[in-house]
Amino acid sequence: MMYNSIGDYMNGILIINKPLGMSSHDCVNIIRRALKTKKVGHSGTLDVEASGVLVLGINKGTKLLNYLNQDDKVYQFTVRFGEKTDTLDHTGKQLDKSPVQQLDDFETVLKSFEGTYEQIPPAYSAVKVDGKKLYEYARNNLEVPEVPPRKLNIYALKQLSAFTYGEAYIEVDLEVHASKGLYVRKLAEDIALKYNTFAHTRAIHRIKAGDFTIADAYPLETVSTDTQLISLANALRSIPTYTVKQNERFAVVNGQRLNIDSNESQLKIVDEHGKLLAVYEKTEKDYRAKNVFA
Repeated sequence: MMYNSIGDYMNGILIINKPLGMSSHDCVNIIRRALKTKKVGHSGTLDVEASGVLVLGINKGTKLLNYLNQDDKVYQFTVRFGEKTDTLDHTGKQLDKSPVQQLDDFETVLKSFEGTYEQIPPAYSAVKVDGKKLYEYARNNLEVPEVPPRKLNIYALKQLSAFTYGEAYIEVDLEVHASKGLYVRKLAEDIALKYNTFAHTRAIHRIKAGDFTIADAYPLETVSTDTQLISLANALRSIPTYTVKQNERFAVVNGQRLNIDSNESQLKIVDEHGKLLAVYEKTEKDYRAKNVFA
């Protein structure tokens, strides 16, 4: 990772390893206090009962979150087949059981989920209907409104461990690489439906979000004003780079249009030191500023 220079150290991206039992917003509040700044945001909520990679924008880094919240994710998770809970995870109230002794052709079933996958968000989720989150309906014993399925992409779904057999259930560790918006808990239930049984997750750990992995993540309690942030330019490594010419710098920092010989839909504009100045988008005639950071 390329980190910020000393003069720019409070603007950038911070990756933390979100602990279990804490909301993404809780983590944002802790980081605000740790870094002594109010301008902190995250690129996408991670369930309270999930741990792992949480991408945070600090100060000017919050402007990058719209670029990062579309990133694909990788999760490792444990599924228990044979038991159903209202939340679809281990914290929920058990609703039903369906003893399961074996899961035949498991690899084939997992492969069947790869590609385009339509998923209906679970009742205990933050999807909003009529201004109210689905989990607010569920927790207040109200009828949960029906929501249409969402089209996702599953790039890979594989088994990580051997089966563990209980008296009437089977547990197994899985890993999924999917596009934005996947509910791992609902995926576990959908796999179980292939066997006409139930399932819920026992643990969920996000190990990758876009280009950022768990190896980049700081434990939440270790973050301080001495913590190095990922630089703005390096955080947008997937966007092609254009190094500004001296006579173009004034135009860039003032958000003026540029004539650049390129076919890229977006360009990351940096100075001669690699510092991010702006992100520009291609139009029919030239490039226009989308975000200016200088």
